[in-house]
Amino acid sequence: MGSYIFLAIFCVAIFLLLFLSLIAYLITSGDKKISKKNKNTPSVKQKKAKKVFDTDLDNMIATAADSNLTDSDLQELAKLYVATHKLGSKTSKELDDAVKKKLEFVSALASNMNASAQTVSFLNKELKKISGSYKKEIDAYEQMGLAKRKIKEEQ
Repeated sequence: MGSYIFLAIFCVAIFLLLFLSLIAYLITSGDKKISKKNKNTPSVKQKKAKKVFDTDLDNMIATAADSNLTDSDLQELAKLYVATHKLGSKTSKELDDAVKKKLEFVSALASNMNASAQTVSFLNKELKKISGSYKKEIDAYEQMGLAKRKIKEEQ
């Protein structure tokens, strides 16, 4: 009688092992079928080629003012700018020429008609996070850009 119970438990264990193995196989082979199926069709990321932006400050300022860019392009440009150009710490009340030049990017982006409020706000917030001592200047250059934008809209 004890050997029958052992045999029954052993058979149930083997059945469960085979069943779980089958499920695991179906799950893993299902991923392969999906990936093969999607291999021939380009994804959304592949369809839209990302623009590659130059990190030179003068080129970035000119690009931010380009009215042919979409808001998503400008958002990518803003992210690149934040990652590559730091304002540093404020050392005096007067802005040096290097910082003024860097802040011109803020003005150029804010003046672009295709830049959404979210993109301009993103740039403002991120710059304030990394260069908190220039909060007033960042806001001032953003306001200058928005004023330029308003003038463009009126024309």
